[in-house]
Amino acid sequence: MLSVSSRRIAQPIIRINMRLLSTQGEDALKKFQDVMLEYRLTNYAQETPRRFKCEVVAAARDSENRILLEGMQRVLHNIGADQKLSERELETVFAELGENGVITGDKMSTLIC
Repeated sequence: MLSVSSRRIAQPIIRINMRLLSTQGEDALKKFQDVMLEYRLTNYAQETPRRFKCEVVAAARDSENRILLEGMQRVLHNIGADQKLSERELETVFAELGENGVITGDKMSTLIC
C-alpha cells in the first residue's frame, strides 16, 4: 500500500517585543525592511544575515553606541537607498520605535531583515 503524506516546512516566526505602530509606522517599517532585504540579497548573498545586520548596525551607530536618525540616513545614502525610503518614513520609524529618537543596536538588529 502506498501512502501519501504532506509535509509542511516550518518557518520561524520572529516576534519583536515592541509597542503597537500606527498605520504610517507599519508602512514605513515594512518599506525599511524591504530596502534592507533587497540590499542584503544583492550585496551580501554569500554572507549570513547576522553578519549583514552587524555591519549595518556598526556603520550606523555613533561613538556612544547609539543609532541616531542621522546615522541610519548616512547608511542608506552610502548603499544608494536614500531614494527608496524617504526621510519622513525613516523619521516615523525612529519616532515610533525609538526612545527619544534613538534606537538601540539590538533593536535595530531585530528590525533589519
